[in-house]
Amino acid sequence: MASPPVGGASRRPPSGSPITLTGRGGVVVVFASTLLGAISASLLGLHAAQGFLFVLGCLLAALTTRRTDLLTLVVSPPLIFFLVSLLSAVTGSLGDKSFLVSVVLTLITTLTSNVPWLFVGAVLVVLITVPRGLPANLRELSAGIAADNPFRGRNDPDDDPVRWDETPGGGARVPD
Repeated sequence: MASPPVGGASRRPPSGSPITLTGRGGVVVVFASTLLGAISASLLGLHAAQGFLFVLGCLLAALTTRRTDLLTLVVSPPLIFFLVSLLSAVTGSLGDKSFLVSVVLTLITTLTSNVPWLFVGAVLVVLITVPRGLPANLRELSAGIAADNPFRGRNDPDDDPVRWDETPGGGARVPD
């Protein structure tokens, strides 16, 4: 009989997926697929490639990201899409007479023509991550924020949380 590998290397992740990504890994998947789509759109003239590959990257990332990192993934897709569109507009406008005008017009055109893809990708991530544990992540974040609140449990809102050591005469005592 063979002994099991040291460190539990043969175990599958609890999600049942053979691949599990961190939150950053999921963001990289969405970024890479969107960038590949933007490159395909500019080089091959496939105008829907950026949007389609963005949605595909969102789907893959939402299915493979660890449950504890879902909140990171949910908030990232719109920002990623904007950054890739900006990068594409900047590189496509290099050498133009009016660089800034060209970047702005290209960015506006790209974003407005891909709104349906952006919407589908963002909603798809939310729809997939809610049953996978996103509400638990939100509760944990809320509990962490409440625990860090310095005014929690205080009756007088005007009470200063910083305590100054004052003498009865009204002046602050200076340490020796």
